[in-house]
Amino acid sequence: MATKIPIVFAWLAYRPDSDLFRESVRSVIRTFGKDERFAPQYVMLDDAWCPVRRDVREWFLAQPDTRRIATTYRRSAMLLGGENFLGQCRAFLDAAESCELPDEGIFVKVDCDAVHFRGDWLAEFAADEWAQVAGVFDYGNDNHFSVFGFTYAVKARWLDPLARDAEMYPAHHKAWEDHETSSRIFRMCGGDTDTMLRFREGAESGLICRPLDQVNDTWVKAQCCTFAWDYQPAADKPAYRAKVAEWMKRLNDVAEGLRDMETPKTAE
Repeated sequence: MATKIPIVFAWLAYRPDSDLFRESVRSVIRTFGKDERFAPQYVMLDDAWCPVRRDVREWFLAQPDTRRIATTYRRSAMLLGGENFLGQCRAFLDAAESCELPDEGIFVKVDCDAVHFRGDWLAEFAADEWAQVAGVFDYGNDNHFSVFGFTYAVKARWLDPLARDAEMYPAHHKAWEDHETSSRIFRMCGGDTDTMLRFREGAESGLICRPLDQVNDTWVKAQCCTFAWDYQPAADKPAYRAKVAEWMKRLNDVAEGLRDMETPKTAE
């Protein structure tokens, strides 16, 4: 059997996303836990200022190959600016080191509203010796060196240089963490476009970012998907978040049902 790909999944989690976090973890464990190509571990980067609910935290730590790291840099739902970016880079490095992720391994950041169904894109990324960052390419801003942040992957060898770079060159106070991660690695690789393994946004790539009103059960044919917040007013976000959690659960239930149908039954 070929050597399995070592991979660490990490969620940036805080209390309001507790139910989303549980469904996202459920999808990743379902998708990667029994995939013979991968040797996965799972890390909750829990906001110490506003931690995930205890029942969800206990559920997570009861799953195999899981661990929790408390972070102190986050101050709100959005991870913007130099302090947050540096804190995140250090948290990524701590997570990888605590899991003993080797340099040739893959580190995957997952947003709590992301649902995963297949891991082909990560297998493709691991096999591409040139690509150092993978994710949905940001065509929307005509940006040729950054990826969207709901799920992106980084070769583990870059986590330490990224943290040192973030300390040496603080990010702008409005910088987005996903764009900073990919653009900095792009720069450290000399601006080589082969650094980026890029997937177009939309169903043709299987990595989907869509508003909630466009959700349907056929999304289980995708590789992974997320639910665009679409700049919901603050007063509407709790209700919107609850709807997202409901749909994540439904998609997980559908995906698990399909997997059970495809799994051969062993004779009694």
